[in-house]
Amino acid sequence: MDKKPLQKAKEHKLKITRIIDEAHDTKTFRVEVPKNTEIDFLPGQFFMVRFWNNEILKRAYSIASSPTDKGHMDITMNLVGEFTKKLWQCKVNEHLIFTGPYGKFYFDESMKQDLVLICGGLGITPLRSIIRYCNDKKLPNKINLIYSARTPDAIVYKEELENYKKKNPNYKFVFTITRPQPEHKWNGRTGRIDEGLLRGNIENIENTLFFVCGPLQFVKDTRAMLESLGAKKEQIKTDIWGE
Repeated sequence: MDKKPLQKAKEHKLKITRIIDEAHDTKTFRVEVPKNTEIDFLPGQFFMVRFWNNEILKRAYSIASSPTDKGHMDITMNLVGEFTKKLWQCKVNEHLIFTGPYGKFYFDESMKQDLVLICGGLGITPLRSIIRYCNDKKLPNKINLIYSARTPDAIVYKEELENYKKKNPNYKFVFTITRPQPEHKWNGRTGRIDEGLLRGNIENIENTLFFVCGPLQFVKDTRAMLESLGAKKEQIKTDIWGE
C-alpha cells in the first residue's frame, strides 16, 4: 500500500517572480515561496490556482518543480482557455492564490521500485517534479522517461531532461515525435508510444511503478498496453490532463 499523504490543503498568496516562454503557446509561471512559509507537497501532486481578486475562476495545476526546490514553485501550461488567457496577461510581481496540495498521483521515498514515467504533451509537468526530486535526493530508483510530443519544439524542459542523464546514472529517457515535418530535421524516434517502445524500457515489470500522465485517451491506451505487457493495476498511477 502507498503511504497516504499527510499534508492538509492550505491557501497561500504567492508572488510571480519569473515567466518563462517554453514554446510558442506554453509558459512556466514561477512563484516565490517566502522564507517564513513552508509549503509541503509530494512530487506529482497539484494545487488549485486562482487570481487573488477572483474566487470563481480557478484551475488545477501540477507543480512542475520539486519539493527540494526551496524558495519557489513552478506551474506550466498551454494557452487553451479563459483562465490561461487571463494568466498570460499577468506580470512579474503580481500575485496568485495556490490552494493545496491535492492528489494521489505522487512519488515518495517509500517507493523503492524502478520508475517508468510516461507522458504525452504537458503531462511531463508532474513527472519533471518526480525526476528533479529523485535526482536532488540522489535516490537509487532506476528512472525511464518516455515522452511523446507533437513536434520537437513542443518538448518542454528538453535540455534539462537531457542533462539529467549526465548527472544520474540511473536515469534514461526517450523522446518520440508524433507529427514530424522535414523542416524539423528530427533524427530521433517518431510515432506514438506503442507496446514495443514500452517493452524496451521496462527491465523488471514486477518491480516497476508506472506513472502515466496526459490526455484521457492517451492515458487509457497506455494503461491498456501496460496491462497487456503484464503490469498489475496497482502498479500503474495515472493523471489525466484536460484541455
